[in-house]
Amino acid sequence: TEGAAVRAAVGTELFSAGVDLEIAGRTLSYTDLLSENLRTYEVLGVPMPSLRAELYPLARSALPVLRDLGIALSYARAVGLDSAGAGGASVSTSFSRLHAGLKGRYRPAGQDGPVLFASGGLCWTDFDVAPTGDPSRDAAAVSYVALRLGADGRLPVGPVALEAGAGYQAPLSMGALASYFREPSAGGVDLRVAVAVPFAPGLEARAGASYARFFYDFDAEPGDPYIAGGALDQLFGAHLGVAYYGY
Repeated sequence: TEGAAVRAAVGTELFSAGVDLEIAGRTLSYTDLLSENLRTYEVLGVPMPSLRAELYPLARSALPVLRDLGIALSYARAVGLDSAGAGGASVSTSFSRLHAGLKGRYRPAGQDGPVLFASGGLCWTDFDVAPTGDPSRDAAAVSYVALRLGADGRLPVGPVALEAGAGYQAPLSMGALASYFREPSAGGVDLRVAVAVPFAPGLEARAGASYARFFYDFDAEPGDPYIAGGALDQLFGAHLGVAYYGY
């Protein structure tokens, strides 16, 4: 059938592009918090449109390795996001993500079977809260630039396909939060799941969820202005979108 042809061809495309609407959220909490000048942060239900694209420039090559090497890009930015400042005043806040990297694909059972992916690249995650002069609020600002290694899989199941993926992020920079503590260190992991339903040649509807967490370790000592053993920054979202595959 038409839908089956689309499903079988995914993993051999020259390029793909997609648009999603994500409903995103974030929580920031501290472990072993001993000072009273820091507070947790939480925001939920944030609309976050996103775009993504992949290109396999040598997909028509006769060489099996080269035809499955590609470039992946994605960008997302929240709209209508504000934080609560002192006295409940609204504070301008922005939230965006950018990913750029290389991606390889492998079909262990041919076009009708699963597709495996490996990727590596850079991720930028920026959550900026306009300075208020209150460290308990300003510390919620982060700007992660991280090296990311990831693995994904796509499994056809009847008329649909199931996807899952995971990655590790090694931050190269962390932004304002880390600057409040001595010798901070951090790492990050991310997970995603999705279901894809073909509905026209080259087109599929998609729904899924994503989760990322950055975990901090602080070397705070008595007498420091901010004392905590670590922090946990969690980012999550639910996604609905559509993707197009070009062959």
